[in-house]
Amino acid sequence: MSNICKEYGDALFALGLEYNSLDEINGDLNFIEEVFEKTPEYSAFLQSPSISKAERLKAVNDAFSGCVSEFAVSFLSILCEKGKASMFCECANEFRKLYEESKNISLARVYSAVPLSEEQKERLKANLEKQSGHSVKLECFIDKALLGGVLIDIDGTQIDGTLKRRLHEIKEVMNK
Repeated sequence: MSNICKEYGDALFALGLEYNSLDEINGDLNFIEEVFEKTPEYSAFLQSPSISKAERLKAVNDAFSGCVSEFAVSFLSILCEKGKASMFCECANEFRKLYEESKNISLARVYSAVPLSEEQKERLKANLEKQSGHSVKLECFIDKALLGGVLIDIDGTQIDGTLKRRLHEIKEVMNK
């Protein structure tokens, strides 16, 4: 299934690149995902085999024409037509990976024991951008097992500033 999503995401990226519409398409995909999140019944409607393809395609056109680019409407329509509407978010993620790579944006997954404040997120983002030399997008997750501090995965590198790691280091020193 991920190969199919990669193919669709790659194709949309190539189209956006060819027509210099990557930013527009990225925004449109984000908008459509928000619609799906807010109205899961709409997403279920587009996936329903009991609804004719013609009705689903009309619903896509009615809902999104004029709100998003023709690229995004056509992309969602093709997924509906091929019975792949359930894969929209995964396909969009594949597009987004290529988009962020082309814009030199790194994704930093940040794990902390407690939620980070907006100020902490901004400081962390600024520090990571300074270290990496390019834009950074943060995805924050809560992991109570960390006890404190943060664990960051960025560009294949892990930065472990957790209390759990520090306690482990102290234990190793004491065992020597």
